[in-house]
Amino acid sequence: MKQIFKIIFLTGTLWVSLITVANAQQLDNISEQDPFSIHGNISVNVIGYNATGIEDRARPFALMLSANAIINSYGFEIPFSFRFSDKRVDYTQPFNQFGLSPSYKWLTTHFGYRNISFSDYTLAGHTFLGAGVEMHPGKFRFGAVYGRFRKTTVAYENAIDNTRNLNRKGFAIKLGVGSEKTFVDLIVMKVNDDSTTAIRKPGEVYNPAESNLVTGLNSRITFSKKVWFEGEVAGSLYTTDVSAYGFEGLEDDPWLSRLDKITPVNLSTELLTAIRSSLNYKSKSFSTKLEYRRIDPGYRSMGAYFFNNDLENLVIAPAFSLFKRKLNLRGSIGLQRDNLRNTRKATSLRTISAINLSYNPVPVFGIDINYNNYSSNQRAGRLPLIDSLKFFQATTNLGIMPRLMIMNEKHSHILMLMFNKMKLNDKNALTAQYTENDATIVNLNYNLGLNQSAMTLLLGFTYNKLQNSIFENSASGFTAGVSKSWLEGKLQSGLSNSLIWSGQKGDADKDMTLNTSVNSSYQINNRHSLQLNVFFIRFMAKGTAQEPTFNELKGDFGYVFTF
Repeated sequence: MKQIFKIIFLTGTLWVSLITVANAQQLDNISEQDPFSIHGNISVNVIGYNATGIEDRARPFALMLSANAIINSYGFEIPFSFRFSDKRVDYTQPFNQFGLSPSYKWLTTHFGYRNISFSDYTLAGHTFLGAGVEMHPGKFRFGAVYGRFRKTTVAYENAIDNTRNLNRKGFAIKLGVGSEKTFVDLIVMKVNDDSTTAIRKPGEVYNPAESNLVTGLNSRITFSKKVWFEGEVAGSLYTTDVSAYGFEGLEDDPWLSRLDKITPVNLSTELLTAIRSSLNYKSKSFSTKLEYRRIDPGYRSMGAYFFNNDLENLVIAPAFSLFKRKLNLRGSIGLQRDNLRNTRKATSLRTISAINLSYNPVPVFGIDINYNNYSSNQRAGRLPLIDSLKFFQATTNLGIMPRLMIMNEKHSHILMLMFNKMKLNDKNALTAQYTENDATIVNLNYNLGLNQSAMTLLLGFTYNKLQNSIFENSASGFTAGVSKSWLEGKLQSGLSNSLIWSGQKGDADKDMTLNTSVNSSYQINNRHSLQLNVFFIRFMAKGTAQEPTFNELKGDFGYVFTF
């Protein structure tokens, strides 16, 4: 406890110089919940398969039995699953990591395996085994966790990765004031590897014990109903080897000597920072967000799994609606760079922009348009850039989706077009011929619903093309299907067919693929149901040995019992 107070005190002075497997259990209504219940299903499937022209990709006959169940006790859910076939048996009970978070009014406690987030750059969702508490009485905000963040694992002789992990334990504390709309939180996290398990055995890769002290200031300040600010600044003192040599004259420096008593400070220690801030405005018809982020190269925290680091970006994202919200526009543009410490051979500069438009002038018609542009350029870093290796590319993506929907008591008509165009443009003339590519995807679908007869008809057309300096592939075809409901919805049936022609530019003939599927299901009652699915594929090649013509048929008949 004395060490914890030391860390909190040192954190305050340091900032002056640095200017989730079970849901939370509500105990207040636990008497209203069932003490025990179980529900799930058991299914039996008989599967048949046949193929001509190619080697079988499945067995001619298969039998499968599966069961899924969820046990519920006072709101806690534990799932189980079992699967048996004539080839293998699988059993899963994913609660090998069990945790619970009971709560009562402003108090929440955590036990077992939990993943909790105090902020983006400190304790940010890393799973630990231990205990914790969060309290929000009035304007007071408090949180604390303690536990094991990583379990000791031994190295296996025949494993590809022959490095063992050390036992890793630590704690995190959050102290703050405010509400959900306006608050300021001070966060301290201290996690260490168990150095007593860092002894290297003969023939084993050396895995040093590490230590991490992270402090962060996380805040949200609401100026009015329309304007608020969010920000976080964090510093991570990371030691990659607690047994490394220390600094000369460490005892003579009052700051370092005081810090070394709390967390190891030596030649492997590095101080890294991360900053996030945004200014937000939102009204009925307009909103915007201006955000800035800067994360040092190599920034990491033992309370998080991964960070995109060595980057600095600035983004503005406005959005507004017009004509009584019939027209909605949302866009963003951002600038990003890396190599913040000029240690890389080159610096990458990126411009990221996007615009999304949704226009619904009348109930029966609407259109969505999306456009994205991602541009990346390089400039010299530590070394001069070679023209033939310089990365200077722009990727654009355009999507257009108009739709027409006409519905009445007898019929429903839905006509939808989806057009997507993707292009990579290499602005380096020396590499453009090898990297540029262009892709086009078009889908046109018409859906006719006959409401009185409970029948739906589907017609569709598809076209895809991919081209670059080496080849140009295209595929086009049609889809037709019908589905119908019988016996007041107890019996469902459907038939679908698609015919696709595909090949490269210049081919005299094209490959043809026919896909047919038939499906049917019958609901006997609330607990019993039957299902039948049949799939047929016929691939007609151009006659080359690499692509043989073949037929493939698969059927699946199943029974499901629900409890």
